[in-house]
Formats: sequence, C-alpha cells, structure tokens
Amino acid sequence: MTDVAASTEFRVIGKSVPRVDAVDKVTGAARYAADVNVPGQVWAAFLHSPHPHARIRRIDTRKAEAIPGVLKVITQATLGSGATQETIDTVHGFRLSQSLFAHDVVRYQGEKIAAVCAIAPEICKDAIAAIEVEYELLPAVDDVEQSIRPEAPLIRPDAKEVEAIPGSPWTDLGTWRNVAQETHFEAGDVEAGFREADVIVEGIYRIPRVHQTYIEPHACVARVDPSGKVTVWTSTQSIFAIRSGIASSLGIPPSQINVIGQTIGGGFGGKFGVLVHPYAVLLSQLTGRPVKIVYSREEEMLDGRPAPGAVIWVKTGIKKDGTITARQAVGLWDCGHVPGASIHATSRIIGVYNFQNIRYDAYAIYTNKPGTAAYRAPGAPQGAFAAEANLNQAAAAVGIDPVELRLRHMVGEGEQRVNDRKPLTRVAFKETLLAAAKKAGWFEREKRPNRGWGVAIGEWTHGAGPGSAVVTLQEDGTLKVFSGAMDITGTDTGMGQIAAEVVGVPWENVRVIRGDTDSAPYATGSGGSVVLYSMGNAVKRAAEALRAKMFDLAAQHLETSPDQLELAQTADESGRVIPRIQIRGRPDDAVTLQELAQIALRTTGGPLVGTGTFASEPSHPVIAAQIVEVEVDPETGVLEVKRAVGALDVGRAVNPYEVEGQMEGGLVQGLAWAWMEEMQFADGRMLNTHLSDYRLPTAQDLPPIESVYLEVPSERGPFGVKGIGEPPIVPTPAAVHAAIYDAIGVWVNDLPATPERIWRAIQQQRTAAQ
Repeated sequence: MTDVAASTEFRVIGKSVPRVDAVDKVTGAARYAADVNVPGQVWAAFLHSPHPHARIRRIDTRKAEAIPGVLKVITQATLGSGATQETIDTVHGFRLSQSLFAHDVVRYQGEKIAAVCAIAPEICKDAIAAIEVEYELLPAVDDVEQSIRPEAPLIRPDAKEVEAIPGSPWTDLGTWRNVAQETHFEAGDVEAGFREADVIVEGIYRIPRVHQTYIEPHACVARVDPSGKVTVWTSTQSIFAIRSGIASSLGIPPSQINVIGQTIGGGFGGKFGVLVHPYAVLLSQLTGRPVKIVYSREEEMLDGRPAPGAVIWVKTGIKKDGTITARQAVGLWDCGHVPGASIHATSRIIGVYNFQNIRYDAYAIYTNKPGTAAYRAPGAPQGAFAAEANLNQAAAAVGIDPVELRLRHMVGEGEQRVNDRKPLTRVAFKETLLAAAKKAGWFEREKRPNRGWGVAIGEWTHGAGPGSAVVTLQEDGTLKVFSGAMDITGTDTGMGQIAAEVVGVPWENVRVIRGDTDSAPYATGSGGSVVLYSMGNAVKRAAEALRAKMFDLAAQHLETSPDQLELAQTADESGRVIPRIQIRGRPDDAVTLQELAQIALRTTGGPLVGTGTFASEPSHPVIAAQIVEVEVDPETGVLEVKRAVGALDVGRAVNPYEVEGQMEGGLVQGLAWAWMEEMQFADGRMLNTHLSDYRLPTAQDLPPIESVYLEVPSERGPFGVKGIGEPPIVPTPAAVHAAIYDAIGVWVNDLPATPERIWRAIQQQRTAAQ
C-alpha cells in the first residue's frame, strides 16, 4: 500500500536488490570475530561468581598461577586494591576509571571475579577451576515487587527509598527501597477524569527479562603494540562505541585505539557497549601478546546485558460510549545491579492517543541480576504490552471494537499529544491501523470455538545519530561509498542504493566499503532505527557533493555550464550499462564517467570525492499495527498462533525486501516474548542458561505472516526514510494477549503466555465462577 504523496518514480530507490553481503554469508566466506586469529595469540577466560549476592572474604590465585601455560591471573586487587567506580588508579600505564572485577561484594550470578590468560583455552579452564574464593553468602532478590519491600536486602549502598505512589498495588508498603532511578509525568486532572468514568479497568502486567539471543556470542581479539597502540577485532554494532568504551574504561586516548568490526552475527541492541573488550586489551598489555576472548552461551546468559523485565500497573477510566477519561500507570523496571533500564517507556500509556488526563510514575529497581541493555525498541514492548493490553480490556469492558476504540482516540496530522512539544506531521497512525485491519479482514472476521483475534499498535520515534560518509568516483567510473557503520540489517545495501539514485548510476556500479575507526569517518551505531535515516542522509549529501563536482568538471570538459548537462545511460555491445554526462539533447557531446574519472586525475582539482555529514534532527513517530489469530486448547492451555498480519509506515521503502524482512523479524521476536521466551530466576540464580531450555520459536512454530507497508515520506529522512527496524516488535505481545482472551475469555497478564499460565488462568476463572 503506497501513499499518494510517495508516487514519484525512482531509478534505484524502491527496488528490491540483493544484499551486498549476501554471497559472503551464504558461502561461509564472511569473517566473524571468533574467526580472527593473529600471530602470537593467547587466550583469556573469566571466573564468574556462582552466587547472586555474597561478600568476598578471600581470593587465592596461587594454584592457578602455578599451572604451566598460564601467563597472567588478574583480579581487582591485582589492578589496584580497593579501586571502585569512584576512584581512579594508575595500573601498568592504564588509568582504571571503573572497577573491572567484583572485589568486595558480588551482586549477581555471573559477575566477573578474575580473569586468566593462558596459551590455550583448555589451560584457561583449568586455571579458572584452580582459583579459590571464599564467599559469605548474602540474601538475594530477583523480583522487583520483592526488592521494593522494607525487609528486602539492600543491594547497593547508593539505592534510594521513595514514598509509595497512592492508589497503586504497592501503596501499603509505605516506602519503596532499592530504587535506582525514577521519572514522573502528569497532565490534566487524573482524579477528576476517573470520577467521570463509567467503568474503571486496572491490571498488573508482568513482563520478564529476555535475552537478545543473537546467534554469535561476544568475541574479540586485542593487541597492544610496544608503542601502546591498541587494535581490537570484534563483533559490535558500533566500532566507535567500542573505542569510546575501551578508552573510558582504561584511560587510553581514543586516537590510540583502532577497532575493526567483523561481520556481526546479530546484536539487537546487545552489542553496543563493551563487555569483554577492556579485559582483552588489559591482558594484552600485561602479557605482550594478542589476547582472544570468546564467550560461551552460558556466559552470555549469565553475564550478558539483556532487556529489562518490568511490572507495570495500569488503570484506565472509560465511559460507556468509549471515551477514555483518564489513565494512570506505575512501572517497576528491573535494572539489575546497576541503573539503566528503559523506565521512560512507561510513557506508552500515552501512546499515539489524545488522552488528556495522564499520570505515570516509573522506577528502576535494583535486583541481584546483571545490568540491562537495549533490545529492539528498548523498553517499548514492555510498556506497550501493559498500555495496549489494558486498552483492549477497557474496550471489552464497554463492548466496543478495539480497532474502533483506537481510531476514535488516535491523534492525526497537525494534532498534538499531551507530551508533545509541537503538533505532529507526516504521521499515518489511523491509516496504518486500517491497513492492518483490511489486510487481516478484521471487520469480517468469524468467531470460532477456541479461536480468537487480537489487535494492538506500537509506537516508536527513532532518534538520530552523528554520521559521516565519503563517496568517490573511481577510475573505472564506478562509485565507492565509504563509512564506518556496521551492517546488520542490510543498511550497506540501502546506502549504496541512495548513492546510486543521487548520482544517477546503476546499482551494480556502486561498491559499499566499511572501514575501521582509524580509517573511516565517524559513524553512528547500528541500532535505534537510526542507521539509514542518519547514515543515509550523510551518504546522500556526500553523493550530492560528488555529483556537483562531476557536473562541474564535465562542464569544463564539454565547454558548457553544469545546468545544461544531464546524466544518461547507454550500453556497449555486451549490454553493459555505461553511464555518461551529456549536454541535454545532444548525446554526441558527452563524457563517460570512466573518462571523467581519468580526466579528474589530470586536472588541478584532482580525484572526485564527495563528503557528507549528519547530526541529530527531529524525526517522526511511526506505529506498527498488528493483528494475530490464535487457537487455544482450554484443557491444556496450549497456544498456537495461526496467522499474523502487520502494517507499518516506513516513510520510504528503499529496498522492499529489507523492509519486509525487518517487519517479519520484529513480529517474530514479539511473538517469542509473548508466547515462550523468558529468563527464569529463582533466588537470584538463572535457571535456563542454555538454548536447550531457553525457549525460542523455530520456523515450525511460526504462523503465516502477512505484511503491508505505507509510504508517508519523512520531511528529513533521505528520500523520506523513517526508522523501521524497531516498531514491529512493539505491539505483538499485546495483540497475542487480546487474542487469547477472544479465544477462551481469559486475560493472561503475565508474559510469556505459556500453557501453564493459560491453564492456571482458566482454572482460576472456573473456581471464581463456582
């Protein structure tokens, strides 16, 4: 489905072309971080805490150090006794700006206690097993509702106590402890709004932690030269973020660090920051050898940085005619042992609606778990699940179709939400929802036994990051696009299409090259739905600058003015396309791009190079709308998703193949979160640390997926591009939640909706009805 405003024809934009990295990946030629080996390389591994909360009484590394082949064993005491995040010690030429190891108290299972460097990975394992640690066990808490209680163990000395929010399910506690961060918002008169309501609908929605479960675990190789120059080969979503992380951790000037990004086997937000990199660099400096670290899957689960879980209470007031009079929410976000959860996502109770009476209060709560990181639309699936599920319950309470309820309250072009600074433009909220409803046949759906339909929407406003790119005309007349952006989702292909479109050459005449931090211009990280928006703008500007130089030089050569020229394409005897610049209407007065590149080498101007830069500029919120159909066995609770339909406003589909892939991939990850995926804990210990017991859907589990996208071009994105990578995951859990209710008449507010949870909900309803 295409908006009328996006009907302009392009040569390359909007065409489905193969990914530039497709051949390397399918043939196995792609080189991942674990594939990197350098001369003289040794290995490193970690001793992780087996306890979620304990005081370290003693660490003895002497037996480990005595094992033949062990080169170095380091702990925090080795690096600087008593060093904390508030102190900076100078160690072996590095300035430690943070504690790299637990040295007094362990706050989560999997926390790093020591690192071993040896000549073989097997020796590393033996040395790790030989390290003796004496612990004093402390009480642990892995649930935010328990962590805020007065009797809960204090997880960090800097934790705050706050007054309980009146009216929330946890008001009777008086005060809440173990609070790391908080944020608040209020508009209108919430209490007056609730008094106006005919029906009040409230619920507690529990969303578990989930891991990004990228196929490739964290891995890196680090080499420190005698001069102090640091080189790191790694799997990352941003080579510049890794450079900054190493620099800040070890006190090394960024100019002394070169990060070389390898082909990345998935990230989804979990491979932005440093996790193993500073340790490899430090051990390389201490041993004088290149050091390699490759995490196991268990280490990824225990010491990775997953998406935060949350417990969110939502209360909605609604009139019998469907008017929403007020909404309130309190979110308790599980940030683990350090601040950083996406607590702002509690604002999803506002969503894309014109609700006027709103209040939300959100808190990041310390637990004895690892810290958290981004995962595709950070915080939005959790916040949207609570907000959209409660909205579906409100629709059911007053007997209004949930699509109709949303259409009544969605803001439109030129309108403003209570949390907006100015009216919205270039939005297609209603159109996107209606596109999904039409595709699914929502208004013609038939009710069948134990089959149900659910709908939800998810909003995401992508950011923008600083980026720069270089586009050059090569000696054979082709283009080279050079950047430092990591390609996870086909963005190299999209940047190549943008350059080809601007200059006017065939897609096949463009090569996209990625550099390292020493060679490439600065690039934003690959995440947050910002890459093609930000880097695409940088490439577009670089290509425009190059085209202008090309036309200036061609005008000199053809003795005319640039405005009299046009770029045309001809073919030789073999059918190969030959781009050329010619005087408009005079094809005999022309110069091919290959000839022009050669001419440039002999002129005072030199080779033809265009550069482009981009920084943060406002973007447009977009929504993904999703409808799912499920079947539930009421005797066993087994859920089967039968069909899924998604719609998305993409602004401009640069490569439709990639757009559809992003829509389908996000929807599938949302299904997993709704249906089967969760990190399970008991007394602070993770129970499912392997993919054999951490459930993920396979191709056999998935339903037919249908996608439809709209094109309502952005004002600032290249050729109208909007961010598309993250919205599709956001609404899926709430759509599944509603479909289960439609099938069996039971709301299952705790994710994932496993057969056990569905069955228990059915039994509770039956018991209550007796």
